[in-house]
Amino acid sequence: MIDDGPANGAETGAGLPETPHELPVDRAQVDALLTRVRDGARVDLLEEFLAAVDWRAFAAERDAPLSPLEIAQMRAYYREKFADVGPLYLAELLSTEFMTEQRARGDIVFSERLLEIGRTEPALWVEIRQFFRRKELATALFAMAHRPPETDPA
Repeated sequence: MIDDGPANGAETGAGLPETPHELPVDRAQVDALLTRVRDGARVDLLEEFLAAVDWRAFAAERDAPLSPLEIAQMRAYYREKFADVGPLYLAELLSTEFMTEQRARGDIVFSERLLEIGRTEPALWVEIRQFFRRKELATALFAMAHRPPETDPA
């Protein structure tokens, strides 16, 4: 998939996820990242996001795991593609993945009423999820557009 020159998916983006929220994430990596951040680590959120991507998911399309070189090429492709994505968007995305993992583990419990909506009205559930994804994107766009006031260097 990656080694066949300029026409391959990694260089053209053909068939690959286009936005960060479309990439599969290993939530255990996100959990570990949050622990490091809570302990005071300062991180590059794009690099940490790329480290949390579950690159194994790309192997399913070709029935073979990606090689370390192919993973490095995919990371480089997405590092360049998402270079302008701001840290607030990435923080929102990572926090959403963290909260999803908390829910999956049972650390966060939804009310029976909310669960019932998910079971009986799946379209409504999707609508709620889309709302929050759009909110994350709008938050990131606003944050990226922010220009601090000019300061007088004198």
